[in-house]
Amino acid sequence: MKKLKVAIVADWLTTQGGAEKVLESFHTLYPNAEFFTSVYIPENFPKLQNTKVHTTWLQKLPKFLRKRHQLLYPFLPTAIETLDLSGFDFILSSSTFVAKAVISDEYTKHLCYCHTPTRYFWDEWQYFLKEGINIPKFLRPLKPLFPRMFTQDRIWDFVSAQRPDAYIGNSEYVVRRINKYYNRESDMLRPPVDFKKFSAGLQSEKSDFYISFGRLIPYKKFDLLVQAFKRMPDKKLKIGGRGPELEYLQKLAQNCPNIEFLGFVEDKKLIKMLGQAKAFLFPQNEDAGIAPMEALCSGTPCIAFKKGGALNMVFEQGKKKNGIFFEKQTADDLIEAIKKFENNENQQYFNNHNTRKYISENMQEYSEENFEKNLKKLIDNFLCTHS
Repeated sequence: MKKLKVAIVADWLTTQGGAEKVLESFHTLYPNAEFFTSVYIPENFPKLQNTKVHTTWLQKLPKFLRKRHQLLYPFLPTAIETLDLSGFDFILSSSTFVAKAVISDEYTKHLCYCHTPTRYFWDEWQYFLKEGINIPKFLRPLKPLFPRMFTQDRIWDFVSAQRPDAYIGNSEYVVRRINKYYNRESDMLRPPVDFKKFSAGLQSEKSDFYISFGRLIPYKKFDLLVQAFKRMPDKKLKIGGRGPELEYLQKLAQNCPNIEFLGFVEDKKLIKMLGQAKAFLFPQNEDAGIAPMEALCSGTPCIAFKKGGALNMVFEQGKKKNGIFFEKQTADDLIEAIKKFENNENQQYFNNHNTRKYISENMQEYSEENFEKNLKKLIDNFLCTHS
């Protein structure tokens, strides 16, 4: 039987995050695959040092621009279409924007793992214009033209979304959005979490702080956490991560000694802190969300905004109870959720070691091993039905 020639396609390879962890699993399944992407920062991906990585003409730009791939947004669609994937039998893409848009010949089969239909073209375009990205000063005078530009971008996005032969969405929420905006059906497979690594947090003794971490960008709503804890000076909040919002958040938290910014946290320390935390705070509308999955692996409950991917992993009632929801993205609602979390009944439940162990064990179904096994089944079925 002929050995498949496989191409793995990513939007960009600039920083490590949830989408990049999915790419690691792709690479585990297909260690001889070649990678294709728009821009690439090799030192941030040591596991790819022996892998052939193809890039676009954007790779010739200065490194400081390649690191800020958001600034390259106008050029990414045309750049990704210049990649030459001729001669490949199978394309496996990981897409939030342009990876799905690669052009292949009629014999190449393309399966797209979609993290989200492009947010700032569809349901969150108004939020994007108001506060969803740090628009460079030199582009701000053009802001009134953006809605018209987005109309053209939506047309391109819809057309390019017809190129893959099939889709996998990373949550039920994303599956619905793929159907709504791209008119495509898709399977569902949640992203992987390193269960073995993060379940070590179960060994940590509980402390008195709440924790949240991730890229410090506007839609993650870390400002909501700061606003809430400014009004609760008796409760401690630790925020991990880096990003363009850091300076703004630090100013917002001035004179609040109960709020601490940790910056980048290495895994060993992060695992310990996740296990120690009273709860993980998840205020954003996320498509899936790997950070809260890592906290749940450590047996730490989650206080989450009741929308998006959180609905697939946080349960407020029943045998799988592992957290508390809040209905509105406001400081008032978050404060009420924390009060509810801290009532005697919930504290007795969540502080029980057997509960922590049960919360952790329920996350084992999302382990990297199970993700790769289930993904392989979906791929095998895809290749069989599209042969």
